[in-house]
Amino acid sequence: MQQGNGKLQIKRPNLFRMDTKSPQETQIIADGQTLWFYDPFVEQVTANWVKDAVNNTPFVLLTSNDKSHWAQYSVEQKSDTFVLTPKAKNSNIKQFDIRIDESGVLKGFSTIEKDGQSNQYVLRNISNQNLDSALFKFSVPKGVELDDQRKK
Repeated sequence: MQQGNGKLQIKRPNLFRMDTKSPQETQIIADGQTLWFYDPFVEQVTANWVKDAVNNTPFVLLTSNDKSHWAQYSVEQKSDTFVLTPKAKNSNIKQFDIRIDESGVLKGFSTIEKDGQSNQYVLRNISNQNLDSALFKFSVPKGVELDDQRKK
């Protein structure tokens, strides 16, 4: 099992930022329209339309009020966990679980991918702050390759 750490920032609706520092530095930012995935190690940024990424990147659901996003999943509640299963057969995700505590605070989430790999995210040091929308803007760093999937 590999452990890592990072910072998750969410602003509803549709703004999401996850910065991981270990085991590998990455950034995932949803600016409301585009989902940006930046991997500094390979010097590459991938850009997808949020609406197209929901099927394979369910993190977007954490901030979405869009019924069409949620309609792509079957949702079942098991105690304090919501189990989401993609309806699309071509999804890379087999299951996405969202854990909420008794007061409605997001405590964590996990993914199980089609290949069996699982990722668990446990949230700690949670605070409810007014976040500046500028945190969710992304600019491709100089010298970094852009794989723009929005044009396909």
